[in-house]
Amino acid sequence: MSRKIRMVMAGVALVAVVALAWFFLISPLRSDIAEVDKAIEAQEVRLTAAQAQLARAEATRAEGQENQARLIELAKMMPEASQIPSLMLQIQDLADQSGIEFLSITPGDPVDSGDYQTIPLQLDFTGTYFDMSDFAYRVEQLVAAPGRLLTVKSVEYQLDSATEEGEEDATSASPELKVAMTLYAFCMSQTTMAAQPVAEQPAAATTTTAP
Repeated sequence: MSRKIRMVMAGVALVAVVALAWFFLISPLRSDIAEVDKAIEAQEVRLTAAQAQLARAEATRAEGQENQARLIELAKMMPEASQIPSLMLQIQDLADQSGIEFLSITPGDPVDSGDYQTIPLQLDFTGTYFDMSDFAYRVEQLVAAPGRLLTVKSVEYQLDSATEEGEEDATSASPELKVAMTLYAFCMSQTTMAAQPVAEQPAAATTTTAP
């Protein structure tokens, strides 16, 4: 057999070996790689969807926390019941800050106004005009604390009789006044809250009078 023939046969054998390696080794391996690539892509899609779902859940939880905090604030502004004792303590704090001196605080009977109730409070106190103005301002700003939602309905005032007797005090820049002020507080209507009844204290028991 000549050398040329042997070289041709060796080349054919090499081609046959390469072909066999392709069909039995490389081709299945490429198929496995393609399947792995598809699986990776599928997992990436699932991961992206899971991350989006997690982001929505985080946003929903943050929104829920904000709403819960807002509900707590609203419950302070307009509670389910009149809560007269705590309301009077808040008003007394405002009085201490503004410098007025209470003679009496008399809560009235709640008036049903549909979804909420209006609670009138009659306040009688003494103080200067500036003290009275400061107190009225603090009353209507209490809701921003946040605290109870209050509004000043009416104000009547006159020189205190003790001031009228003293000519020097009567001519001063800030004479003492005797003030009658009506405030409105609010709470949820007991008809609306019928499923959650709350006992209220009688109004007469909460009236305070200065010694």
